[in-house]
Amino acid sequence: MQSFKYRALAGAGLSVLLCANAAPAWAEAADTAVSSVTVEGAKGGYVAKTVTVGGKEPVSVLEVPNTISVITQQRIQDQNLVTMVDALAQVPGVYVSTWDGLIGQIRSRGYLLDVSYDGIPAWNSGQAQEFDLVVYEQIEVLRGPAGIFKGSGQPSGTANFVRKRAPGEFFATVAASAGTWNNYRVEADIGGPLALDGRLRGRFAGSYLERDFFTDRSHEEKVVAYGALDLDITDHTLASAMITYQDDRGEALSMGLANYALAGHPSHNQFLDVPRSTNQYPDWNLNVYETLEYAADLRHELDNDWVLRAKATYREQRKIFNDGYPTPGIGLNPVTGRFSSYNRRDNDGTTDRTGVDLYASGPLKFLGRDHLLTLGYSYELYEQKNTGVSNIAYTGTPAAAGISLAEAAAVPRPNFVHNNGGHTRTEQTGFYGQGRFEILDGLSLVLGARLSDFDSKFRTTAPNPNPTNFASQGKEEDVVTPYGGLVYYLRPNITLYGSYSDIFVPQTALKWDAGGGTPLDPRVGKQIEGGVKGTFFNEGLNASLAIFRTRDVNRSFADVAHPGFFLQLGEVEVRGADLEITGRPMTGVDLSFGYSFLETEHLANSNASLVGAAFDTWEPKHTLKAFAKYTPSAAGWSRGWIAAGMHAQSTFIGAGVAGVREQDPYAIFSLHAGYALTPKIALSASLNNVFDKVYYARIGGPNTYNTYGDPRNITVALRARF
Repeated sequence: MQSFKYRALAGAGLSVLLCANAAPAWAEAADTAVSSVTVEGAKGGYVAKTVTVGGKEPVSVLEVPNTISVITQQRIQDQNLVTMVDALAQVPGVYVSTWDGLIGQIRSRGYLLDVSYDGIPAWNSGQAQEFDLVVYEQIEVLRGPAGIFKGSGQPSGTANFVRKRAPGEFFATVAASAGTWNNYRVEADIGGPLALDGRLRGRFAGSYLERDFFTDRSHEEKVVAYGALDLDITDHTLASAMITYQDDRGEALSMGLANYALAGHPSHNQFLDVPRSTNQYPDWNLNVYETLEYAADLRHELDNDWVLRAKATYREQRKIFNDGYPTPGIGLNPVTGRFSSYNRRDNDGTTDRTGVDLYASGPLKFLGRDHLLTLGYSYELYEQKNTGVSNIAYTGTPAAAGISLAEAAAVPRPNFVHNNGGHTRTEQTGFYGQGRFEILDGLSLVLGARLSDFDSKFRTTAPNPNPTNFASQGKEEDVVTPYGGLVYYLRPNITLYGSYSDIFVPQTALKWDAGGGTPLDPRVGKQIEGGVKGTFFNEGLNASLAIFRTRDVNRSFADVAHPGFFLQLGEVEVRGADLEITGRPMTGVDLSFGYSFLETEHLANSNASLVGAAFDTWEPKHTLKAFAKYTPSAAGWSRGWIAAGMHAQSTFIGAGVAGVREQDPYAIFSLHAGYALTPKIALSASLNNVFDKVYYARIGGPNTYNTYGDPRNITVALRARF
């Protein structure tokens, strides 16, 4: 059995050159700082040896009885990944599609994927805009229900973003890149000791981006700034503070295309036959996200190897958007070439998110064996406030003439006068505990549970002429979320595992009773997973194979016998398998390979025609993601490296129509290369969609969100260190 003993992790300040096959000397020096970074990967590689997702303090990936993937800093740099969407698109079993170019929709195992920040859970997260990757060191992804540490959420999993921390020795990197569609970006990352003989350390990272898109008239400008301070109060106590700011402005962004819509016409419900650059939205469409986040972390190590930790984060995001778009349900008339009407709307709002996580974790000796215990408490407050006007119709000039694609850019912007407002307030708390118990030599039992309270409510506010008091959107008290797993070491580097996990979602619909109705029980997503994991080549390569089945129960449907009430008899099943191989099987070779299989099915539904049908049409049944990098060791060639990637998937329908508007199986390829011009300056290039495959990354409804994937594009980056 592997040791559970904790230690402070190093590697906070690594920033690895693209040309490096192993970490250069300056990165080794930065590795001496004590920090609270929670993922430790092979320096310069794609492997993470330990993770905290699925627990709190670091443990070996072999000890976690769930499917876990990690995107390391080296991987981020090798592929010139910039955003959350870029990074998570590389993760097996995760499906990513764009909303408007600024944010994306992230799914896994049939549901939207949730997010946490340095282990602090974030309710209703992942679908809003997140910070660029210049802020983060690595990303851990756990697939499947994560309710024991998260509380309420979907049974999809969670992506944990690990912030960069201050290093123990000075380092600095700067980078500049240029790419297709006027895509320009600069980045800086600098850190090191500041005072008190190195006990006070700092780090600053930031970037500026300006770019167009492959769609006509679309443009984005983004500024990101991140600062971190680490202070060793004592040899056993580390205090950290971080602040992050991001301002992102998008103009005339495309949210995809409509389809042809005319019942009886041969092209009805089919994709538009137009260039990929077509933009069906007005010039004045505007999306602005301004995000400010404060975070703090206090860690104290006791003499008995126990760790006490307190973490807190506060994030405020201000959002402004106004846009025009084809009226929902209305596609393009294939005869007239026009939309019959456009909706125009405006919305201003803020989202405030507060999170606190407190825990104690450490070893426990019992009956002559070593165990590990974690006890904690978490608190979340999520508030969203909006004002706006939902719809001002436009039917063209002259009135009711309709709007052609060529005229969309000039759809007039009205004088928006807000007439509505809303305020959502969601609060949840939870006490959790997890133990890793050594039952026999080589066999450990992982047991845990969470006791949660959840309360979400909504009210209308001014300028709505009839403001209301808060009304419940779901409330639960003392919900118990259990977790259990077994890990067995076949060999010191190979484990077999099985686990049960679940998560809950409160419901507001009422079920009939003599007293006039009571809320339905929460939905519960229950997963059973089993698999095998291994580390090979001196822990340079990780491999895993998992099979899983999730049942989502207590889903509501209308009670025909009692109109206005609901029954909690709906049930769906999600089942599949994940295979992943990541790391360095030999000197000079880094690779990542992942295959995922997914099936979903309605098991019980009031609509008999849906029973047996697919529940989730957004994710393909088969997905394959591969990336391999080769760095020659021969004299005269070791300065350079080359890499190639592939993404292939089977048919998916989204919100389309089977056999009419769906995406056939496809594969896209990428090529990458880098070269060290000097020991401190490296040049790299990434060519994506090498064969310029035309495909749809997302399939929406009649009026919008039928979105082309990116055409062939190239990015060239120059990176220097000091």
